[in-house]
Amino acid sequence: LERRKMALQFRPLLRGGVKAFELRHVDKAFGDHIVLLDAVATVMNGERVGIVGANGAGKSVLLRLILGQLALDGGEVWIGPSIQTAYYAQQHETLDMRQTPIEALRAMRPMYEDEAVAKLGRFLIPYAACSQPIATLSGGEKSRVQLARMMLTGANCLLLDEPTNNLDIPSAEVLEQALDEFAGTVVVVSHDRYFLDRVVDRVFELRDGELQVYDGGYSYYAEQRERERQPTAKAAPPTPQAVKATQKQGARR
Repeated sequence: LERRKMALQFRPLLRGGVKAFELRHVDKAFGDHIVLLDAVATVMNGERVGIVGANGAGKSVLLRLILGQLALDGGEVWIGPSIQTAYYAQQHETLDMRQTPIEALRAMRPMYEDEAVAKLGRFLIPYAACSQPIATLSGGEKSRVQLARMMLTGANCLLLDEPTNNLDIPSAEVLEQALDEFAGTVVVVSHDRYFLDRVVDRVFELRDGELQVYDGGYSYYAEQRERERQPTAKAAPPTPQAVKATQKQGARR
């Protein structure tokens, strides 16, 4: 029998303007640890941006700065007036662990209990778990409840922090497809290079307090980084389009 897959589709309620958001000379530090210093970047509506960097570089912090959840030390984060954001938190902070999955969905918009149960079923949440505290769910189930809530927002700018960590391969592939079909902006933190290869078309790297921007997908970024480590290389760098064509020939996992 074919295994069931979650039914995920992001549909923005508003198209949004030309620009999604801008980082305007943003500074952020925690004590002596500088996360960002004079960071400048523009993300256009519809772009897919991957955020990468070493552990502790501040990738999650950058998402929270964009969302306004953390105060800036300097500069400004400008959000387009018609941009609506939705956030997937790595540690499931968007969920109230005391609520049931039914209550978590009904908190997003009014719906009958039967409708909430049906939606949760499409996200592979067992019927019995729908009325249990979210704290009792597995990591994968919590992830799928978060995604179900994001889908209900109708947001046109999705910010996701390590969304595949607790997803099995079929669910991760469904998420990839949903993001590929999504008409809005995507900003995602992930260590999963296969996922990034298929989802993003730009890469922001946090490195030693600086924000480095690469105008190509993850494979393009990886090749550029390798060339930066070998400054004597004379060959011309590949174009993002050439790297994209090459990466499509590889298997997912």
